Amino acid sequence: MDPAIGTGSFFAAFLQAFPKDRIESAAGIEVDTAFAEAATAVWGGLGLRVVEGDFTKLRPDAKYNLILTNPPYVRHHHLTTKDKEELARLIREATGLRMSGLAGLYCYFLLLADSWLSENGFAVWLIPSEFMDVNYGREVKRYLTESVTLIRIHRFCPADVQFDDALVSSAVLVFEKRSPEPNHTVAISFGGTLIQPNMKDDVSLDELRMAKKWTRFPRQGRDTPKRCTVTLGDLFTVKRGLATGNNEFFIVPRERLHELGIPISCVRPSFPARGMCDRRLLTRMPMAGRYLTASYA
Repeated sequence: MDPAIGTGSFFAAFLQAFPKDRIESAAGIEVDTAFAEAATAVWGGLGLRVVEGDFTKLRPDAKYNLILTNPPYVRHHHLTTKDKEELARLIREATGLRMSGLAGLYCYFLLLADSWLSENGFAVWLIPSEFMDVNYGREVKRYLTESVTLIRIHRFCPADVQFDDALVSSAVLVFEKRSPEPNHTVAISFGGTLIQPNMKDDVSLDELRMAKKWTRFPRQGRDTPKRCTVTLGDLFTVKRGLATGNNEFFIVPRERLHELGIPISCVRPSFPARGMCDRRLLTRMPMAGRYLTASYA
């Protein structure tokens, strides 16, 4: 079953691995009429039943022993408050998990699909890898380490984007719907391909449960190949600062400080290193009795 079948590219790949006579039933759900009709026209004769509708609003009508999908990547900003509340309610009833309102649509797809997967069934998901580090991914990681047996995570190199129109790095999840064994380990790999990764590590569930950021795995050893790309942290010391669209207010030349009567003790250099030709300064504005210091990266 594919809850976001599109035109059926994942079903096409599935047919390359499993002959038609092995397929007892296959279903795909698609919200877009044109895509649903195209998938039906191409794959209907090979056993794929396409249901036109919104996966998040459908009641599970069957149990499948394999889910194979790439769910839609829709950020939370594009989901209405009403939709978030309804999706969170459905997930809470199905899994007992409480989703953050900052979660993207793919997180809801992943957890809602639990009701479509049979016991001991397998799931393979291609999703953005950001859930591995961000706070809203906490419940997804809890599901993967407590509710199912997580078998494999493969994270693609950020420089190797899997889709031409995607700006996020991707990860493949493979898990089985059964409770994990106490000493279970998860194979986590990075870079290269799923079959031939650049790095691979076996990580215990205890380590995963304790780790806030899963992208620290696989751990780099002495013989581990180097990363496939240079990160910003390799070149600069990055500090979180003030996000503002009004830099003309927060970043002013020294002469402007004198005009405004702002003492030098209330500002800090935007570029503190010596020899910088730009001597602009950041103002430090009072807020609720305290000073809000803005740092600029």
